[in-house]
Amino acid sequence: MRAAPPAPTRLDHGSGLAITLDVDWAPDHVIDAVAAQLIDAQVRATWFVTHASAAVDRLRDHAELFELGIHPNFMAGSSHGVTVAEVIGHCMALVPDARVMRTHGLVQSSRLFTEILSLTPIRIDSSLMLRRHPGLQAFAQPFEGGVLKRLPVWWEDDIEQIAPDPNWLVTAPAPPGLRILNFHPVHLMLNGCTPATYAALKREWPVLSNTPIHAFSALRRDGIGPASAFESAISVLAQSGGGMTLSSLCGDAARRPRLTPVLS
Repeated sequence: MRAAPPAPTRLDHGSGLAITLDVDWAPDHVIDAVAAQLIDAQVRATWFVTHASAAVDRLRDHAELFELGIHPNFMAGSSHGVTVAEVIGHCMALVPDARVMRTHGLVQSSRLFTEILSLTPIRIDSSLMLRRHPGLQAFAQPFEGGVLKRLPVWWEDDIEQIAPDPNWLVTAPAPPGLRILNFHPVHLMLNGCTPATYAALKREWPVLSNTPIHAFSALRRDGIGPASAFESAISVLAQSGGGMTLSSLCGDAARRPRLTPVLS
């Protein structure tokens, strides 16, 4: 008789938080500024990469803190390619050692994941959004091409911008469970509480990666918003061991013996 697998660990207030970032073609100065906040606090994060840049290369200099995954765009008009194979090939060339993924726009299907499992070493996905759902846990989902470990997202800055009940107090006490907080570097620099701030930036600078510092400074909001949520998450994680990357949450306990992996 097969033994039952161990139950996933329910994480405490500090260790239940994990930071991820969708690069989404942000300019290098934006990536550098956000990375500096994490480095100064010695907080870990998983970055989902969309394009090659010097700032992305600099993230690799902090392997003790940062994990790089891919952020493939499968939608129409994608600069990553037309077919699944083209998109995946393009993104894996950006991060050849990637083991984690979040799809741009949270595009997903069983056929898509089956093809990704057959084409790549990706075995962890965080493309499922379950906004502020209590008691989230990682889970293993079988497909024809293998098993994909899936980590649902609890909170995301651009979702809060359109929510009827936005919550920017991401570190307030919450029920036990995994709380992956997903940020976009551009939204952190703008600190916009609605999509209007980002839309104003895009009207002036359609090619996001070329947007200069002064354009962000001119539009940046003060007060609560993505930036304040990010700062509070960093503060909590800095005081509770520095947090974990998504790969660590899925089984790399060697570097963090104090925490039991969510899914092994």
